[in-house]
Amino acid sequence: MLKIKPFFLFLGMVLFAGTIAATEWELAKDADNIQVYTGKISGSDYKAFRGVGVVDAELNQLMAVLDDTPNFVHWMYNCKSPVLLYKASLLDRYQYLQNDFPWPAKDRDMILRNEISQDPQTRVTTVKLSSVPLAELPKTAQAAMPKADGVVRMEGVQGFFELSPLANGQTKVIFQLHLNPGGGLPASLVNTQIVDNPFETLKALRKHVTKPQYANFNPF
Repeated sequence: MLKIKPFFLFLGMVLFAGTIAATEWELAKDADNIQVYTGKISGSDYKAFRGVGVVDAELNQLMAVLDDTPNFVHWMYNCKSPVLLYKASLLDRYQYLQNDFPWPAKDRDMILRNEISQDPQTRVTTVKLSSVPLAELPKTAQAAMPKADGVVRMEGVQGFFELSPLANGQTKVIFQLHLNPGGGLPASLVNTQIVDNPFETLKALRKHVTKPQYANFNPF
């Protein structure tokens, strides 16, 4: 079982340029060998979440799942209508995602850029997630944008997946995200709901990554 300081996790540094970092993380849930933390972000009433767990899969299997945008619906919490807009390279891609919000709130959508980097010695791999305004998308990506009516666009999304190889073919996964859902949703309500996202996402990821189609992806 992955062990983390029980109540607070202090970050002494920003993980990579452009990431919004909380200065203090508080444990919100610890179940099924998954720990979920929430953290206050300077200048925002909305908290960030941080999920941590160990997956019985090798790094490349997980990278194959993250490369398979259409199948996000099978493991990413409340995700629907995912579209790969443009893949500039193996290390840089643009995605369109919708999130199912409970009635009476409108569903949300976002345009995400994924930028991938790896430490050559440890093989720790980071998938940086950041929202991109429609006007700043590459022309190819703009042309692939689906029509979406009645949804609220989420801006200022920042986060990452961090994958750290462990012994016996396991991988430690950290999933961190901060966003403003827009549309006037009160922060007090949103902050009580964010724990389910990383917990259910990591829980479903453990099952989904074992599918045969992810077994032969080996660039990392």
